[in-house]
Amino acid sequence: MRILFVYPDINIKGGARSYNYGIGVISAFLKRHGHVTDLYYMYPDYNLSGLMDKISDFDPRIVAFASTSPQFSHVERILNEIHLEKDVFTVCGGAHVSCVPESLETIPRLDAICIGEGEHPLSELADALEKGKEPTDIRNLWVKVDGKVYKNPCRPFIQDLDGLPFSDREIFDYQSIIDSDFDTAFFMFSRGCPFDCTYCANHALKRLAEQKYTRLRSVDSAIEEIREVVEKYRVRAIFVCNEVFGLDKKWAFEFCDKYRESGIGLPFDVNTRVETLTEELCHKLKEAGCRRVNMGIESGNPFIRNEVLNRKMTNEQIIEAFGMAKRAGLKTKSFNIVGFPQETVERFQDTIKINQAINPDTVILAIFDPYPGTNLYNECKEKSLFSHREDGKKFIPRTDTMLELPSFSRKEIRACYRNFAFNVYRKHSLMKAILYKVYYSDYGEWLIRVLAPLKKIVRRLAMGI
Repeated sequence: MRILFVYPDINIKGGARSYNYGIGVISAFLKRHGHVTDLYYMYPDYNLSGLMDKISDFDPRIVAFASTSPQFSHVERILNEIHLEKDVFTVCGGAHVSCVPESLETIPRLDAICIGEGEHPLSELADALEKGKEPTDIRNLWVKVDGKVYKNPCRPFIQDLDGLPFSDREIFDYQSIIDSDFDTAFFMFSRGCPFDCTYCANHALKRLAEQKYTRLRSVDSAIEEIREVVEKYRVRAIFVCNEVFGLDKKWAFEFCDKYRESGIGLPFDVNTRVETLTEELCHKLKEAGCRRVNMGIESGNPFIRNEVLNRKMTNEQIIEAFGMAKRAGLKTKSFNIVGFPQETVERFQDTIKINQAINPDTVILAIFDPYPGTNLYNECKEKSLFSHREDGKKFIPRTDTMLELPSFSRKEIRACYRNFAFNVYRKHSLMKAILYKVYYSDYGEWLIRVLAPLKKIVRRLAMGI
């Protein structure tokens, strides 16, 4: 069976190409079971003619879309405009349709959606179609036949991640992805997150199935995949994208020890959380060759962070965690968001102040994007906070707001977004502050593309790596 994945990655901030782990592992799983896969990566602009050429050349029996909430409107547009043979089966997976399965009923040319993990459902779908069977009883799939929707329950979450193949990077132009993001290869050795942040889809996704939601591959398997990738591609650094590195201290310490002993020798970055970082973990990371730890603050205002976002951490914990990392010789990066319900200009000043206090090597600020299915999205709906822009004007996700907040205007949110990094760094490093000011300006996206040949130099000045 021939399966074509379609991955829209349209109108995104920053310009770097991205790798979709879900597609990668599902593709590898399908190949293991005798199927043939390919990919159409729709980036950076909408390009239906390119997709049609790919379909004509590859002749798939299944066209499988992967979509986040910000990209789902592009999936809808593709399916409304595309011309496919009647026997081509269309399916969409990803966090958006998993949280909003009713999406299936709103798109006439979409035959099915995959809720939750897709390896086994897509393989069984391909097997059923190959044998001429109706795929109406496959767990994790909602399937539409003659207007009737067959809503199947989800199977338990996959517990043995080592039983899955390494992610398929061949169907992506993976070297171009590495090159576009400062020669960095990305790895995901975990699934799920135990925390219940109200703006994140994890609290909705963990309710989809039974058994443990937060899982890890073995360290030996992780090291083996890293070695395989760095031997095949030109790589200068790696990024371990686990949701929370250090949540399982035994796994984290073992990874650090075995990575140091492996001889791979490339610097690496990790994501972690303030509550999970310790002095011992910082020193282990540094000894292993870790370059930077990334931690989410999201809001420096305790009320917004604890009550609105359900991130139970204090400002003192945040300051201490960033201090621990710096004392160990690690660079730091903070993630922040502006434009939450109940936020004001005054409350956002606390986000500036705490970042000034910790002085991270890098800051990231995004404008709050309500994801359907999350608790905070539901609150926005209940309070009628969405503007007409929700399904009207198109904009780059996380750079504008789709909300009308009574105490925080769109104009104020966008001004906070543009000036945040400048205000954080202006007393520490005027050059860095100015570089960030340009990056977050209305002309930032254009300049990113114009200055692409110099981006590594600019990055070193702005981020210190």
